[in-house]
Amino acid sequence: MNRFEEVCEFLRKMDSAVLAFSGGFDSSYLAEACVRSIEDVTAVFVDTPMVSRKQRVEAERIAGSIGIPFMVAELGWKDMPGVEANGADRCYRCKRAIYSTVRTLAVELGTGNCICGDNYDDLPQDRPGHKAAVELFFFRPLESLKVGRKEIVGHVTSKDWSKGLVKDTCLSTRISCGTVITDAALREVEEWEALVRKTAGVEQVRFRYYGDSALVQTSPEELELLRRAWGRLKEMADEKGISLEFDPEGYKGF
Repeated sequence: MNRFEEVCEFLRKMDSAVLAFSGGFDSSYLAEACVRSIEDVTAVFVDTPMVSRKQRVEAERIAGSIGIPFMVAELGWKDMPGVEANGADRCYRCKRAIYSTVRTLAVELGTGNCICGDNYDDLPQDRPGHKAAVELFFFRPLESLKVGRKEIVGHVTSKDWSKGLVKDTCLSTRISCGTVITDAALREVEEWEALVRKTAGVEQVRFRYYGDSALVQTSPEELELLRRAWGRLKEMADEKGISLEFDPEGYKGF
């Protein structure tokens, strides 16, 4: 039995469930496993101010391609106390609000089973969201079965629906810890990342925003594309009064 089938076997113990779904690699892997294994399952995408439009659109597309029922729940700043302050506990507060919303919807849908995409490779890392998942009693099949990033990416990238899938992390990760998050700053980040993708032809982009300056990152494999477009990007940034730099090592996160 391969790893994906092991995950399906784990999930077959449930007759119903709700999956916290972001449209990233981990939750998409689980979405396909859930569809194959659980008769009554729903993917819930929690939309917050820190989510890009690209991520919203892609999540719905992927859910539709996989064939999992899809719901959107919206959270505003008032639903996420303390997140705007962007303190060291921001990620925990955010995940706690997201998972609480998913659990509330699960109860409304008549199930007590909630699933999230924490994988085995996440365990040694500082993942505040993991604490929230534990506190709210989320099943974490990938973690429980020791399924790691390599296996997940290998499976997902073999699927037609994964074409163009790039893990877009929360936009607030582009803003330094301790700097208050504003809607204007988040939209600036989102617009610049879209502009870099369009101008340079890259897929992976991180626009680390400091107000009047920014650091642009792309994957090591796409660095040459970014270098070729750098002159044009610098000109556009200069016009807006932003000092632009790029990371010559490339973004190695996933």
